[in-house]
Amino acid sequence: MNHEDVTRMVTQDYTHDDMRNEVMNIHDFEAGRLIRRLVQFLGEPQVARRLRRYEAGLAHSGTIYREYYLKQKHPWFPAVEEYYQLVRKAKSIHKHLTTELKALATDAKKVITLQNSMPDSVRSKYRKDLLDFDSGLNYLFEIHVAWHFFSQDYSLRWYDGGSGKRPEFLVKAPGLDFNVECKRISVDIARKIHRKDFVLLADRLMPLVEKRRYAGKIHIVVKDNLKSATICTICDRICDLVDRRILEGEHEIADLGSVMLDLRGASGLVVDLSERVNRLYETKADNAHGAIFAGSDGERPIDPIELTAVSTKADQVLNGIRDRLSDAKTQLEKSKPGLVTCLLEGIDGFALRKLREHSGLQLMTREVLSDDKFSHIAAIVYWSESMVQTAANSEDIFNAGLLFKNGKCRFESARVFKFLNPPTF
Repeated sequence: MNHEDVTRMVTQDYTHDDMRNEVMNIHDFEAGRLIRRLVQFLGEPQVARRLRRYEAGLAHSGTIYREYYLKQKHPWFPAVEEYYQLVRKAKSIHKHLTTELKALATDAKKVITLQNSMPDSVRSKYRKDLLDFDSGLNYLFEIHVAWHFFSQDYSLRWYDGGSGKRPEFLVKAPGLDFNVECKRISVDIARKIHRKDFVLLADRLMPLVEKRRYAGKIHIVVKDNLKSATICTICDRICDLVDRRILEGEHEIADLGSVMLDLRGASGLVVDLSERVNRLYETKADNAHGAIFAGSDGERPIDPIELTAVSTKADQVLNGIRDRLSDAKTQLEKSKPGLVTCLLEGIDGFALRKLREHSGLQLMTREVLSDDKFSHIAAIVYWSESMVQTAANSEDIFNAGLLFKNGKCRFESARVFKFLNPPTF
């Protein structure tokens, strides 16, 4: 891309040194103290109450729904549960640190440090909202982004609560002050099949097929949306086919769509589950959901069942993201440069790299930034979900970032400012 052509935009992709959680900067002996301070900040009664609700949800859910949906909704709850289990058993935290506990301690350090500069209303908001099971990830993302700039010795000014739309905070960096707006882009935004509904389908259907001693592939095509109310009908139809030993071919599911079966009798065949999962995600359609369920022979996975589901109606994900970005032009005042940061839920850093150039995301973002109403927006950053990078005797947790700069931004200093850390490759 041509940096001199202001009608186009510069794309920068920093995949390995962007928004770090700095786990290596926290000594193991600090972890327990930091987590205790976070619990104190949030309020121990509130933490205990939310944890009880979380544990009740786990107890009343199926294995797939529990492991691949509930435990993924908020990264703190599994770690807090683990922390309290160690406390109840009077075991030292630093001797039993897991990646989840380290990540929680790192987040604790950020919250404890950043809350010192917050107005009372903002501090109260985070104290309450960070524990929200459904939307807590939104506010945790804001903390991560704020820490990204705070850790570079930039000053932050948090915008006080109240009515009206406003950005999260102002960053005061050498030579540039800019507003930051944080947005979490749900994986389900404008999708015909929501992740929760697919997981509910998998949680119901796959154990039923395993119980009947079959393995193989099931591909479901729905005519429109996959709805919770239709999951039972789909499962009943597939189980009826299997019970009649109709194990192959395409079959109608009432007026909901169709199913393609490629099943065989379970034989105890041991498989490389990691390889099968990788192959599934390489071969399935971009708009399809996929899951693999396997039994076990001791610790070895056997007889996998592969489930995929797709809608015949096109997803409107990019339009959903565009709508979310459009809100930013009014939330970010035009007197200062603005930075829009978006957490792409369900996207890891490797998938983010594929979106760097010649993708629908790039083209859509270019179109948004070409609008004169966005001339005060300096850049849009898409962050992946957190990933763990393991090296010799250390772990690092980070979010990969993909930065699209606005070559038409009317603030010249913002056009050359490095919003992300320099790359390491």
